[in-house]
Amino acid sequence: MMREDPCIPVPGQCLAQPQRWSGRVGAVAGTVAGTVAGLCAAVLLVAAPARAQPADLPPLRPLSMVSAEAALARLPGEPTPAPRTSGTLNLRDKQVHIAEYLLLFDLSGEQPGMLRDGRLLGMPVPEGRAQLAWRATPDIAVLQALTDHAWADLQARLAAAGVVLADPAAVVLAHGAVHAATGAGSSADAPVQLVHTQGGTTRRYLALAPTGMRLVPRTAAGIGPGDATARARYLAQRQEGLSLAMALNLSVLDATGTRQPAFAAPGGLPTLSPLMELAPAPAAALVQAHAQQAFVQLNEVLIPAAPFGRLRLAPLDGPIPSNDPLKPLLSFGLRLQGEAPPRRVEALLDLDGPSTARLAVYLTSAANQAITQAIAQALKLAR
Repeated sequence: MMREDPCIPVPGQCLAQPQRWSGRVGAVAGTVAGTVAGLCAAVLLVAAPARAQPADLPPLRPLSMVSAEAALARLPGEPTPAPRTSGTLNLRDKQVHIAEYLLLFDLSGEQPGMLRDGRLLGMPVPEGRAQLAWRATPDIAVLQALTDHAWADLQARLAAAGVVLADPAAVVLAHGAVHAATGAGSSADAPVQLVHTQGGTTRRYLALAPTGMRLVPRTAAGIGPGDATARARYLAQRQEGLSLAMALNLSVLDATGTRQPAFAAPGGLPTLSPLMELAPAPAAALVQAHAQQAFVQLNEVLIPAAPFGRLRLAPLDGPIPSNDPLKPLLSFGLRLQGEAPPRRVEALLDLDGPSTARLAVYLTSAANQAITQAIAQALKLAR
């Protein structure tokens, strides 16, 4: 099922409507559901055709603090439509604090790519199958600024809704923690990566937290059962801690093959124009209540139509690393069976600064609005 929202304004461009792909959120290993079953797999797995670049395409401005300045100047709490959610919490008459706010950016990965005329991004693929391996290398300081803006936006929305939160440090000091936030988010010197594979698609996420906030350690199965003694104490003393999480996927490919290139490429080489989506964080909920073990899930992903970058063939400077040590053995096994493995096509994702930042602010604001509505409703503040 698909709904449409007003398009995000982009100076000088008339954009198609954002797409909202709704569906039941399916279960994944562990305590949390992390995928949207209604999202057509082809959106993730099919590459649009590589096209020659029109001469009038605009230049791309790299993502930087300067190019993101206008998006970061957006006032926190501005009205934004919220994606649909499922699940409920009961926070009435409880003291509530936010234990963590996790924002994931997928900055590299692999996914199957459909060929057009036997090519992908202009590269001939005689094997008939291709695996698109891509990477982006944005300035982590800009992603941190976007994360801090998202956190400020959520705080503004909660305050406007009448939500009063407890101080996390004071609650932990007095009552302990069901899930202790002891892990650091990413920094330029120490990036924190979360790898998620579903079907034939692997995404490598950069995990960020607001400046000064820690994250709850997690595995592929989620944040685990937690401290049973602290949980009993929280329930008895009407305390609740919340984990909040969302993912911004930067590598969604148009399934129709009609999406046009958006930015000029060096030498006019063929490019793909990806889509950015707000999606559930892997093995996490949009809102997870620690004591009562209840969840609010994103029930749809939100995909604006606005362009924000270009995928282009990577220069021959070495392969994009894979995390799977079994891939060479699998490739050898396929050859023994007479089946050629997919041709690996290396690509770079170049991000346009103004549009990437604008979309990230818009999508995190939408998620924050859904979080605010869920918490206010659980506190019985929403009418």
